[in-house]
Amino acid sequence: MNTHIKALIGVSGREINRMTSRPLYLLAVVLLPLLSLLFFVSLMKEGVPVKLPIAVVDYDHSALSAKFSRTIDATPGSSVVMTPATEHEALSELRKGNIYGYVVMPHNLQSDIMNGAQPTVRFYYQNGLLIAGGLIQNDLTVTLHTLSAGVNKQKREAMGQDEVSVLASIQPIKPDVHLLFNPETSYQVYVTTIMLPIMLQIFILMITVYSIGIEIKERTSREWLRMADKSVLIAVSGKLLPYTVIFFILTLFSNFLLFSVLMIPVNTSAGYLVLLSLMFVLAYQAIGVFFVGLLPMMRHSLNLAAFYGILALTLCGFSFPIEHMPEVFRLWAEAFPVRHYMHIFQSQILAGFDFVYAAPSYLKFLLFLLLPFVIIFRLKSALIYQNFIEKIQITDAV
Repeated sequence: MNTHIKALIGVSGREINRMTSRPLYLLAVVLLPLLSLLFFVSLMKEGVPVKLPIAVVDYDHSALSAKFSRTIDATPGSSVVMTPATEHEALSELRKGNIYGYVVMPHNLQSDIMNGAQPTVRFYYQNGLLIAGGLIQNDLTVTLHTLSAGVNKQKREAMGQDEVSVLASIQPIKPDVHLLFNPETSYQVYVTTIMLPIMLQIFILMITVYSIGIEIKERTSREWLRMADKSVLIAVSGKLLPYTVIFFILTLFSNFLLFSVLMIPVNTSAGYLVLLSLMFVLAYQAIGVFFVGLLPMMRHSLNLAAFYGILALTLCGFSFPIEHMPEVFRLWAEAFPVRHYMHIFQSQILAGFDFVYAAPSYLKFLLFLLLPFVIIFRLKSALIYQNFIEKIQITDAV
């Protein structure tokens, strides 16, 4: 046992020397992941986009239309930045990208309302930008309904109805809405919490594949294996140990940014956060080892790792609900640890559900750790015989 521990420490020390002697490692293992974390944290610092520019085309120029315009401008998501004279001018500004939408208030708006008619207030918004369009549509709809209710209330009170009857007529059913787990509708909770692990998993995958593949490419794998007492398990474990520590610290730092800087609510103990962070790093390192063992030629395994890492953004269910994907993609989504990370985060950390609801995802994390054993003999053969390099050289020579 002591011999194995010494071999493990010796391999880890050798890898640390390789890391410190090549600037590429410092860049890819520490600097770029750290900058990526800080970038995405600062990107969503406002939580929700506010004061998106819109225009108001006022053909009525009445006190009511002016009040409508001021009310829109007072909403948190929209800001009236211009009042074009015609719809054509407003559409031109929309096409230029200067505004996200515009409202058209018709002629005789106030007089038609007072005479009992039902004028139409039209609004157009850029729904190609889904988030901006949705926020503006929500603000304008709420504003229009609020002003309509106010006008209706004034007319009924003028007819002599009491306030209770007026409110019951305007809103027969009173809603009681509760926004669970993200009451402020913050995009930090929705976007940042998943973008940070998605960025980290790409770096973990690529560095794991590169650190092993470069040994085969540079023909140093036999020396590496001899230092590990010819045990491929010790060789891989010792090599990846320094990266495990670094990426584990980076994952904990991302949690610090989420829960202490952005103040995203956390409803579980710190122990579960530490456990989830460690399992996340180990799972992606295991997948990286599997890739380089499956394709010991470094350029091929790096391409596979990059393809797999990028697909995680779509198939983890972040950008589109998994439940509405074809069956084959729903099954494929299970092959991404970040999918299970997101489920644990949403159910246990954010919502505070009991461990039993997240237990299946923890078990799936453990399954990922078994992947290296599938290709362990193939990887050892590649480290010893280095025949994959020879095939590349022959092919290139031809």
